[in-house]
Amino acid sequence: MSAPRSIRPLILPGLASVVILAGVAGCGDYQKVLKSTDPELKWTRAQEYFHDDRCMQAMPLLQELIGLFRGTQRMEDVYYMYAEANLCIEDWYMARYTMRNFAKTFPNSERTEEAEYQAALCSYRLSPESNLDQSDTRTAMDDLQLYLDRHPESDRRDTCNSMIARLRDKLETKAWEGAKLYYTTGKYQSASRALNHFMDDWPASGYAEEAQFLILKSQFLYAERSTERRQAERYADAIESYFTFAARFPESAWLREAEQFHRKSRQGLERASKEKDI
Repeated sequence: MSAPRSIRPLILPGLASVVILAGVAGCGDYQKVLKSTDPELKWTRAQEYFHDDRCMQAMPLLQELIGLFRGTQRMEDVYYMYAEANLCIEDWYMARYTMRNFAKTFPNSERTEEAEYQAALCSYRLSPESNLDQSDTRTAMDDLQLYLDRHPESDRRDTCNSMIARLRDKLETKAWEGAKLYYTTGKYQSASRALNHFMDDWPASGYAEEAQFLILKSQFLYAERSTERRQAERYADAIESYFTFAARFPESAWLREAEQFHRKSRQGLERASKEKDI
């Protein structure tokens, strides 16, 4: 059976002409508004475009009106709509800037709290995936916490705390993947250090058990590859890490393997000590 042809809407010749003429007329009308010297006309049309979700058309009008209405009572309405229009077109950097600027310029406005929240929400949206640089994630956490500090009674408290928790998870995942990468690439000395730093920074992490196990394994493998002169102290480090792991995670699925590293480390320590005495 042949594939069905795409179905196109049936437009009569006369109706097609009307549609085209309406589009041309609409475009011409917009150009007239742009060229107009009447601020009230531009403001009226900017509101119409914005409320019709034609934010890209509203933007140039609003940008011009900011200059025309600066210092007037109308300025607050114009600037807030401009900030909202940036949200509408999903320009999160510009939306954050304009929402922040609105809150600073109009600190006593009834819209100020909303502007601060929307600015923080833009920061949250700008947070990238965990495998990328997390500077924007830290900024988002700071912005959300600042909003909560300024508005402790906000009914958005739970929402903000949930977003902060998700951002913190990204930072934790980024730190874990960075530390584990040293182990994966066979850089066992660096792995031991990085994983210990991870444990210091994230002691209650969901990755803590695996991190503690990999510290032990990295130290054992590093000792195995070390020169005879340095093996004794490095096997001793592995033994100490075993006791830390066994004490923290006595029910771990990796415990039996950890015990093997412990046994081999003790054997290596004894061997290295004897060779040192000879």
